[in-house]
Amino acid sequence: MRINAGGLSSIVIGREKEISTIKTYIELGQHCTLIAPRRYGKTTLVNNVLSALEKDYLIVKIDIFSASSVRELCNLLIDAVYHSIGVTGFIKDAKENIFDILSRFKLELEDVKIGYDILKEQDENEMINKAFSLTETFAKKHKKKMVVFFDEFGDIHRFGNDLIKKLRSYFQQHSEVIYIFAGSQSSVMNNIFLQKDNAFFNFAAIMKLGKLPLSKVKEFIEQLVIQDVKFTQEASAQITEITKGHPFYMMKLIQESFVFAVIEKAEAVSELHINSGVDKILDDNNSYFENEWNNINNKKYKGLLLKQIIGIKIDETTLKDMNPSYRSQLQKELIDESVLDDSKKVVDPFMELWLSRNVL
Repeated sequence: MRINAGGLSSIVIGREKEISTIKTYIELGQHCTLIAPRRYGKTTLVNNVLSALEKDYLIVKIDIFSASSVRELCNLLIDAVYHSIGVTGFIKDAKENIFDILSRFKLELEDVKIGYDILKEQDENEMINKAFSLTETFAKKHKKKMVVFFDEFGDIHRFGNDLIKKLRSYFQQHSEVIYIFAGSQSSVMNNIFLQKDNAFFNFAAIMKLGKLPLSKVKEFIEQLVIQDVKFTQEASAQITEITKGHPFYMMKLIQESFVFAVIEKAEAVSELHINSGVDKILDDNNSYFENEWNNINNKKYKGLLLKQIIGIKIDETTLKDMNPSYRSQLQKELIDESVLDDSKKVVDPFMELWLSRNVL
């Protein structure tokens, strides 16, 4: 089993309900949007669903974050659409030797010409129109429904509201394509999909992804064996308690604890190895946590409010003069910045741990 924290993982724990929901939405032809903080496993979850549907659907995946311009975004989409029918590296080959594509992938000239003509398009608006219509064109041509997954869709705002409006106008005309959107910037995603004056309002079903069920996390760790090294029940309970259902930190602490156990040639991961793993994660991320805290604490009362929420002792009299509406505003900012979740609990358990150890 590959225990990979930070990279793309294939391990999905305790998301049976979400998997079933996404799959059902796709079968119904319903577009859907996943909103959750970074490192909550959105990409892994959607990939898990889509991998099971590859025989029945054309699958297209695009990471908006990796596009630096609208033209590059169009290129990514074109490449991904061709990849869905088994053609890899279409753009590169189309620029170098278009006839090589015809011979290697046994495509009809018309199939290749569609994408080639889009690449040659000089007018950006026309290129957007043609590129984002390619999904519906290919789905109809190959007589197969298509699922298009836009990862980090919130980053689309970098290219302006005009593009967002255009995409909505294209997508609403597509009868053979189901769109899945995932995003980490909750304020941006909420604005795109939940504001009634925005183009995508009521376009997709909304799914807000929470932390993992603690019982599922503990069960997974108790059954986990890596290179013949097990995790004791005490270790499983400790990792579950520390990581609080956060997918990334669960995997990261498992990984670091396992490394310490291997170094000591231990047969099982113990609480001692976990403590060492916790210290390493905090030390490795010290600069990040420090910067995050400085950004939060720069605004009057904001740092104090977060400390109060966490349970760090403060002088309560310093918050007495704070206007209740200003308190609500600060809480909303912390939620929009993914410091707090909707229930006003800290999203990052290691940030919370770092604060409790380093901020007085």
